[in-house]
Amino acid sequence: MNITEFKKQYKKFFPVGNGWRPLVEKLVDDIIKIDPTIEVTQVKEKFGGLRFYVSGASDEVYDLIEKAEKESYDICEECGTKENVTTKGSWLLTLCDKCRKERQDEM
Repeated sequence: MNITEFKKQYKKFFPVGNGWRPLVEKLVDDIIKIDPTIEVTQVKEKFGGLRFYVSGASDEVYDLIEKAEKESYDICEECGTKENVTTKGSWLLTLCDKCRKERQDEM
């Protein structure tokens, strides 16, 4: 799906935690400014970080993606804070202390 269609679709279904929403929305907007025909092939969390896969992109677009993926390790995937964020657990998740505790309490 091209990136402009992806932007419309993720209003209904966001593929990663809402804490990363501003990061992904900025990335998508920045990519659209460069090339609105880029094909998004997958967006997910893997090993505690954002993964944003596209095809047919320029080095400029891949640089933006790399920057966003690295930044995701400093942002709680659940709430979006940058305070007390760690990447750990048997299933690696990037969460703040509060969200990690809430998740553990639910188990």
